[in-house]
This record gives sequence, C-alpha cells and structure tokens, in this order.
Amino acid sequence: MVLGLPVHPLLVHFGIVLLLLAAGAQLLVVVLPRFRHWLGWGMPVLAVVAGVVTRVTQSFGEILLQTVGSSQILEQHGAWGVRAGLAGILLAVLSVLHWVATSPWGRSRWAARWPGWVSTVLGVLAAVAAIWAVVAVTLAGHTGATSVWGG
Repeated sequence: MVLGLPVHPLLVHFGIVLLLLAAGAQLLVVVLPRFRHWLGWGMPVLAVVAGVVTRVTQSFGEILLQTVGSSQILEQHGAWGVRAGLAGILLAVLSVLHWVATSPWGRSRWAARWPGWVSTVLGVLAAVAAIWAVVAVTLAGHTGATSVWGG
C-alpha cells in the first residue's frame, strides 16, 4: 500500500507503457535493421526494465487479488496478467540475446563464434515475443478495466 492505495493500480500503467514501447522497439529493430544503431544498447535495457516492472506489477496484482476476493473476470485478468509477466521476461531475454547477436559489441565478443543463422532465429523469436507481449498486456488490461469499470 502507498498512501492507502494498492501498489498494483499505481504501477500497472507504467508497466503497460514500458512493455508496449519495448515490444514496438523490438519489432522495429528486427524488421528495420537501421534502428539497431539508433536504439543501440537502449533496446535491451528498455526490454529488461519493462520485463521487471511488468513482473513486479503482476506480483502485486496477485497480492491484491487475495485481499479483494475473486470473480470470473478477476480470474481471467489474473491469468492474462501472468501471461503478460511471462511475456515481458521472455521479451527481455530475447531482446538481450538478439542485441548480443547483432550489435558490434556483441559480435566482437560473443556472436562471432555463433553460426550466422543464430541472429536470424533470435530476431524471429524476439519479434514473436514482442507480438505475444502486446497481445497479453492488451488482454490483461482489457479484463482489468472490465473488472473495475464493468462492460
């Protein structure tokens, strides 16, 4: 609780924005490689911060669910929240690996030893994780808003 308010609704919009930004940036980096240089190491950092914030928000949501009781829509919201938290962590891991495989720093230290197809596979997996993160956070947000505002 912060000033009498549960932490989950205070963090949730921050996590949503960060995860959607990270997912969008990851898609840009994969689809339009010129953005790799522009975003640089900021891309994996954004993805890691988004993954951590999303996971922390999900944890506080579980705590809140224990205090307010359960309903069908809250159960759905919780299930999508878990998926969004996992999608955030998966996106963070794949973003870091894709950055290592494609950045000059990563290629010179690590990825030079990897076969060439590894960066392509990591890019595809990171793009799929980004799309899954958008879907999961959107449905978590929709069910959360429905639980609060009806609909």
